[in-house]
Amino acid sequence: MAKIYAHKLFFVVTLTLILVLNITVSKADISQFIEENYNSSYSESSDSELDYSPFDPYEKTNRKMFAFNQAIDNAILKPMSEAYRDIVPEGGRESIRNFLRNLESPTILFNDVLQGEEQRASNTLNRFFINSSVGFFGFGDPATDMGYPRHTEDFAQTLATYGVDSGPYIVSPLFGPSTPRHIAGRFVDFAVHPLTWYLQNQNDGYRYSYGISEAVVAREELLEVLDDIEANSTDYYVSIRNMYMQRRMDEISNGVPSDQPSEFSIDTARDLNLVF
Repeated sequence: MAKIYAHKLFFVVTLTLILVLNITVSKADISQFIEENYNSSYSESSDSELDYSPFDPYEKTNRKMFAFNQAIDNAILKPMSEAYRDIVPEGGRESIRNFLRNLESPTILFNDVLQGEEQRASNTLNRFFINSSVGFFGFGDPATDMGYPRHTEDFAQTLATYGVDSGPYIVSPLFGPSTPRHIAGRFVDFAVHPLTWYLQNQNDGYRYSYGISEAVVAREELLEVLDDIEANSTDYYVSIRNMYMQRRMDEISNGVPSDQPSEFSIDTARDLNLVF
């Protein structure tokens, strides 16, 4: 019942955002956004002036995809996130964030177990049961106050703990910062997520509203952060790439700095699966 209610809520919120924004983005609009972003992030520098990183051997292609993702973000996702912030009060946004995070518990638990992290797996189970009951189906987060802090795990992190190389840095369409290891991990996490199978039997409105709502909620949290990075960086692409690399190092090591950190074994945390 809670899942059905939540999907209806997300569907209504998403539909309201679209109607309020009246978003009608044509191919010409997207093309203009891409050209503007690509020109500002790449064309001002020649190939010889770019500081190619061995972790990012496809930088020229990645910058084009980065510009495409920025175009989608500027035209659709960012305006929807701003409208969502204006429409939904802070307490409501926090409850929705809690609910979405609670839904990720089975995937986190799956990877906790694969990594042999018994304490973290126990923490995930306790959080899920406490927040799903006392926390009113996950809309609240009493588990954190009871000594069970939130953490994230994904299958790309699991592969990293088993020594699988990340491969080169790749900017994926819509999903942004990636590596081959992370892309493979996404497929596995998608397959083991219970909602993947539940939503297969639902109509398109429910399926799409969940994904859109998740993206809007994540983007809304980082409105000021990304604006500040873009405004204060000489190269937004490089800043996002560096932030991605550092964040993933922390995630893979569970917050414990490595004695011998290597940028070649890093890919993105789930929290940074944004549109760039």
